[in-house]
Amino acid sequence: MEGIIGIFGGAFDPIHKGHVEVIRHINNLNLVQEIQIIPNYQSPHNKNIQIHESHRLKMIELAFKKSKNILINDYETKNKKTSYTLDTLLHLKNLEKSKHLSLIIGFDSLCNFTLWNKWKEILSLCSLLVVGRTTSKKEKVDDRLLNRIIDYKEELFLENGKIYLLENDLVNISSSEVRNKIKMGESISDLVTHEVEDYISKKSLYKN
Repeated sequence: MEGIIGIFGGAFDPIHKGHVEVIRHINNLNLVQEIQIIPNYQSPHNKNIQIHESHRLKMIELAFKKSKNILINDYETKNKKTSYTLDTLLHLKNLEKSKHLSLIIGFDSLCNFTLWNKWKEILSLCSLLVVGRTTSKKEKVDDRLLNRIIDYKEELFLENGKIYLLENDLVNISSSEVRNKIKMGESISDLVTHEVEDYISKKSLYKN
């Protein structure tokens, strides 16, 4: 859909098949014109990022090298500061004044969204595209967000602050699981793409 940018942020330490499947699924739905993947420089949630951003950016590039409309945005890694969603959205809005921004998050993040730094200001700049099965789980969502949830995806991009639940299945993988398997000398072929697995092996990442 023209004029709409999906924003998918995270540590991607490393990027795994769970990330890849979500992004490809949304891309295939043609909900957005493009998806920008934005790796954190330093997470505001006190996550200890294990490897340098150059490796994380390269693995994202390898994971999506054959994909159209999926772009890598290195704004946060170049900024060299704690990566706050609001700051990144303000930066993107300044660059893409005429385009609608839709932040892609998981349902767990939606349940905690009102704990995010300046969450109301975030919603003034974008809509939320929520991934993951949410049927019968809406009671976990803060009451202040419930009236923002819409039933039809076409409404999502009419104005900022709307929330749409995609109701798709997620691949249950975490980056910490990938790192732990590497440290244990176990195969990660079922957790990451072949290209990412090769890169991790060649660069001897996550072994220490």
